[in-house]
Amino acid sequence: MKNLFLLIVHFTTMVCFSQNVKIDSIKQFTTNEIDSICKKNGRDIISEGRISTSIESKIKRNQTKIINGSGGFSYKLYVNHFNKENYEKLSKIEKRKYDFDKYSDLIKGDYHQAIHYENSYSENIYGEFYYFKTSLFYVKIKVIRTENNKEDISETFNLSLSELNDAKVLKNIFLMDIKGFVNEKNNELIKIYNRK
Repeated sequence: MKNLFLLIVHFTTMVCFSQNVKIDSIKQFTTNEIDSICKKNGRDIISEGRISTSIESKIKRNQTKIINGSGGFSYKLYVNHFNKENYEKLSKIEKRKYDFDKYSDLIKGDYHQAIHYENSYSENIYGEFYYFKTSLFYVKIKVIRTENNKEDISETFNLSLSELNDAKVLKNIFLMDIKGFVNEKNNELIKIYNRK
């Protein structure tokens, strides 16, 4: 009985500690800490646009049909502005001259894409990109395909930096190249951030 009690105490302690373990020990914040900062500070930059696309769909064995779709996309960037303790130590004159852009870092970028196709199905892609000093270190991707009168099909990817740098090709159930998608959207997020 005593061993069972010690096992339960040990297990709950490990679960509590593992909830807040940093993904990589040299990173400044965990993904949970970044999400908390983003919720508290709100988004800093937003960029939106429209998408038009077409896909080839098989009707019968030798016949294909082109299906057109349109929709939109949005990028939301979250920035950690400054170290509050150091800022509070500054004089009033120094605070007025304080350059927030110079002392801010990109910590998270969100991407959402929604496309609705002519044949009554839609596709949503959600991406959460986590950064440390504008370097990507973790990504969460969720792809959802919805068809009329059918259950949604979805797939989720959680990729660390080592998985992104792995040479193995990673595709989802819809044959979308996940690593190519991540690289493309990461480059766009960095480009938007650098324009500020």
